[in-house]
Amino acid sequence: MNKTIYYLAIFLGLALTSCEPMEEIHDDINNKLDNSLAVGNIEYTLTSDDYSDLGLSFPNFNSVEDAKNLLPAFLEDNYPYYGAESQANLTFDIYAPQSTEKSLIVYTVTTEDYDSNPETAQYDNFDDESQIYALLNKKFPNLANRTLVSLTYKYYDGQAKTLNNGFLYVNGEFMLIEGLTDAEYIATGESYPNFSSADEANQKLPIFLKEKYKYRTFEAGDLVSVLYKLYTKDVQDVDGDGSTEDNATYSYVKYFSWNGEAFEPYNNTVAQTLQFGNIDGTWIPDNTIRYTLSGTDFAYIGTQFADAYPTPASSAGRYGNFDRRSSNTAYWSDAMILEAVNAVLDNINPNAEEGQKYVITYDVYNGSNTTEVISVIKEGGSWILN
Repeated sequence: MNKTIYYLAIFLGLALTSCEPMEEIHDDINNKLDNSLAVGNIEYTLTSDDYSDLGLSFPNFNSVEDAKNLLPAFLEDNYPYYGAESQANLTFDIYAPQSTEKSLIVYTVTTEDYDSNPETAQYDNFDDESQIYALLNKKFPNLANRTLVSLTYKYYDGQAKTLNNGFLYVNGEFMLIEGLTDAEYIATGESYPNFSSADEANQKLPIFLKEKYKYRTFEAGDLVSVLYKLYTKDVQDVDGDGSTEDNATYSYVKYFSWNGEAFEPYNNTVAQTLQFGNIDGTWIPDNTIRYTLSGTDFAYIGTQFADAYPTPASSAGRYGNFDRRSSNTAYWSDAMILEAVNAVLDNINPNAEEGQKYVITYDVYNGSNTTEVISVIKEGGSWILN
């Protein structure tokens, strides 16, 4: 029905059939309009155009708080016919840049360096990471933030190996960034221990990383950093020859993100999903979790309440439901069910934060098998009716 006609019909109907005060008339109209809106469940991922429509210069939010502030208006504009009790799960990007190198130091550990430490003097190699950090802190005590040290050194781990790894100095600490060995560069099809271009590195490194970490388990969104080398113009004079017009081997830090099937270059954003609920016509961030009690949950209830409510607990554990017949000795009252829900939620989510909400569906027997629903929120460390 055309909305204008619908509104006029309500007004005319009220005018012809009622002499109520205007305030009551308005309330009646609002109730009818609210009831005319759909109840929906929205699943949506924001596009580049959506960020522009929100007035953002880049296709991401700076923080989750920014998303919470801006997305209710987005829902109102794009889903005007969805009303109270609707839910929306919106997926969007958050800007989360990783620190990369600001300046570069290329250094090869010398015999004198090994000899300066009694732990490494005998064999002229490292055999513990703490020895490497001790050298770095001694050799480079006053680095600018985000300085990258491309370090070549010998390391014994069953056998002596020559490694080239990166150590990125961030906020007063060195972070290890694993690099490729000479043999690994050759395995990627290179003739020298470096890549010819950044594009080539972006193409080959995801394949290299998937093979390197084939026995490690990753979740979608996990990041991996890698140090790679390019033979390029020596703009920082890293070879120390006094010229910035020649070429030299530079080291760079690159981050890759696991997408569930492969690694891909990280674009400094992470995906985030927030749930929103429509309360009385207004969209607000909503952390409600919907959960259905399982047979395992009822068995747990049967055990936990065996002393307090012997017969109801035994019935719940045996039949996997709450008996709601008030005349029966196995009867579960509303207050008892709330106690049981508290026990289950403390069991399955013991670290739930204050304000967390649950909508719990559970089986009951009231002469026939059916279900009921209870809404709770955690306040003061307990789950209370919401």
